[in-house]
Amino acid sequence: MHIGINARTFLTDEPGGAVQTAIKIAKRLAERDDVEVTLYGSKNLKNAWPNNVSIRGFGYPNKINFFGVIWERSVLPALASRDDIDILLCPNGNAPMTPVNCPIITYIHDINAQKGMSSGVHQIYRRLLVPQGVKVSNKIITVSEFSKREIQKHLPVHSSDIHAIYNGVDDYYLNNKEGVEYELPEEYILYVGSMNPRKNISNLIKSFNIFKDKIDSNYKLVLIGPGNKYIFKKIDMVEDGSDIITPGFVSQPELKYIYKNASLFAYISKYEGFGLPPLEAMACGTPVVASESTSLPEVLNGAAAFVDPEEEVEIADKFLEVVSNKDVRNKLQRDGLQHVQSYTWESTIDKLLAIFEDVK
Repeated sequence: MHIGINARTFLTDEPGGAVQTAIKIAKRLAERDDVEVTLYGSKNLKNAWPNNVSIRGFGYPNKINFFGVIWERSVLPALASRDDIDILLCPNGNAPMTPVNCPIITYIHDINAQKGMSSGVHQIYRRLLVPQGVKVSNKIITVSEFSKREIQKHLPVHSSDIHAIYNGVDDYYLNNKEGVEYELPEEYILYVGSMNPRKNISNLIKSFNIFKDKIDSNYKLVLIGPGNKYIFKKIDMVEDGSDIITPGFVSQPELKYIYKNASLFAYISKYEGFGLPPLEAMACGTPVVASESTSLPEVLNGAAAFVDPEEEVEIADKFLEVVSNKDVRNKLQRDGLQHVQSYTWESTIDKLLAIFEDVK
């Protein structure tokens, strides 16, 4: 099977979760003996991909985001229609506006823009173009049953054309390697992800400050991930102080070390389509405190300690319970390690290829 993939976002300097997932899926597809992969995007992709992956970058405007969007809506469909591909996979909701000469499969992780959770320009762009891309797509792939219900409610697509396929957890987090040491305090609560307001960073910081007042220890809050990019609305952040550490974007080996050495992992999002970081934390043996809202109870399935994302005192008390009660902490670690074993990329790719076979 020959699969074309819209790879416009693959060279993002600090890729968010959806882009990282798209890259992992593309690489896993390329590893299959019965799959041929062509990436549509910058010719610079060749530097990071094996020789068996073809790169089609005719007319691509390198590192110019606005013109890159225009390219994927105009030049890419023409290239895909001329090439002998069986499927065009659009992994970030970035399907063309018109049909091409093969089935189109589009990934939509969530509909936060449709619900007013992005900045003005990005929100308008997604609201206008995603529904049009959905109309020309043969199938929509999403990452949870929660997101499937949301897509069916807010976008022009029938339930039978939406398939929920869980993401996998990278083998690197599941193996016994320690990662690469990263200098951090001995005791810290960890968050990994973007600074998007829907991630509820403001309440996380407020909860941490309440927690600090209740415990006689020098805990820090570590926030790992890309900065608050222009596509996100302004976050009402508490001023960074000595108790809040923001290293920014780190490498995967460093991140594994940071996961493994955290006292607990906090993920109290107000809106989440899937939530890969808490699963990565579980794979590293770290107890997880997570929001009881949207997709997280489905994806984490009882292996985390759940809290109301709006209740700072409740969140702080749960932090205190996890770090202070050895039995609670050990149970969360055991449950998390057992639960995460079912999230494999092999299973994800098998299910994805079955859909490809069904529509080609």
